[in-house]
Amino acid sequence: MNISENKRVIALSALFAIAFGGIMYYGYDRTQQFENTQKELKAISERFQDYENAEVPPTAANRKEIKAAYDKVTQVNKDLQAELAHFASFCYGDGKKLSAQDFQNNLRSAIAKIDGLAKEKGAVVSSPAADLGLAAFKNAAPVEDDVPFRSFQMKAVERVAEIVLNSGAPVLDKIYCAPLPEAAAEAAKGSRKAEPYFPLRFEVAFEAKRGVLPQVINGIVADKDFLLTITGMAVKGNDSLPGIDAYTAPAAAPEGENVGEAAAAPEGTPARVIAVRKTGADNETARVHLTLQVLYFNPAKNK
Repeated sequence: MNISENKRVIALSALFAIAFGGIMYYGYDRTQQFENTQKELKAISERFQDYENAEVPPTAANRKEIKAAYDKVTQVNKDLQAELAHFASFCYGDGKKLSAQDFQNNLRSAIAKIDGLAKEKGAVVSSPAADLGLAAFKNAAPVEDDVPFRSFQMKAVERVAEIVLNSGAPVLDKIYCAPLPEAAAEAAKGSRKAEPYFPLRFEVAFEAKRGVLPQVINGIVADKDFLLTITGMAVKGNDSLPGIDAYTAPAAAPEGENVGEAAAAPEGTPARVIAVRKTGADNETARVHLTLQVLYFNPAKNK
């Protein structure tokens, strides 16, 4: 491979690393850190674009510089692969095959666990969330081939429910688990077309007081076991905004009074009107609806 080909490989690898780092950047309230990171990523991207666009003479110095850049990108790739390998390893679990009955038992245990956590935190789990979005499988066993995927989806939902309740949400309102994707059927058959990994989708709705939502988001994106991604968010305040106070014309100032002094007010009313906070109280709540996905790693394609 010549230098021109090398630099293109390096540039493409760097762009992949940059894209991955930008998407998976952890944090919700670290705005300044995020902005600084974006600047650094942009600088790296521009530097590698220079490599790709420039005519690089095959000198020893250029070879040394390109090799150093290649080594750096290689290390970034190794770090990313190690992180993905951890997520994949957790996804595989202990490797034991679960039966449909095992899944049902685990589901009932998870439901009881979330109910107990809610009581401990003084929160409420509404009926649409009580079964973790898997009510159909409480009394009817799933198809045997679907068990690995449904089990992993359930564990991810359970983890998110724990994050929501531990963050201080007063109400866990609703949980919905989407049908399995076609990729799951291909993986179950052991098909050649089976993907090495694919997303399992679900939705969670809850009430949040001030400060709860950032904790929930940080807990989800920083989870070390599940590769969770928030794909959508809707937030609606539960409290109606108060109306605007009726307009009151200022009282006329007495003759000879300085312009900067308070105008005289009618008897029984204050000379100055102090603004009163109408919204933004700590006890206000909002309903939050999150759409999420967790990445399932196909053992047949990753081990």
